[in-house]
Amino acid sequence: MDAITRDLQKPVPWTLLYADDVRLASEDKGELGREVQAWCDRLERFGLKLGVKKTECLTTDVTESSSVKVNGIELPRTAVFMYLGSAVASDVKLMVEVNPRVSAAWFKWRSLTAVLCDKRIPERSSEDLQSNHPATIDVRR
Repeated sequence: MDAITRDLQKPVPWTLLYADDVRLASEDKGELGREVQAWCDRLERFGLKLGVKKTECLTTDVTESSSVKVNGIELPRTAVFMYLGSAVASDVKLMVEVNPRVSAAWFKWRSLTAVLCDKRIPERSSEDLQSNHPATIDVRR
């Protein structure tokens, strides 16, 4: 995909490619529509297809009424966009990304404290666990 679209690609962060995932960005909706259509046409020329059903449009302008069209099909708008496991929200706030990470860390911490604070677990086993998880070393002190 990189080779057949090299002339369509813009510098990071405007175009991001990872395997068969593409993220296009633009400051102008009309320009973005032209870019997406150019990508769609180029992929079709080489026997590939743009997954219109999996394609979404995210805008930070909440007053924007319409979306981008590809082959006459209007792309659905979304408030949160996931790309390679990271979330980008239309309100440009990080809570969509931060909350799940904090929850995952808290869940992991809760699962470790049962082992670290249990007096029935031999100290050697607990020390082995601490050496594998250096952030928990200060817990027992």
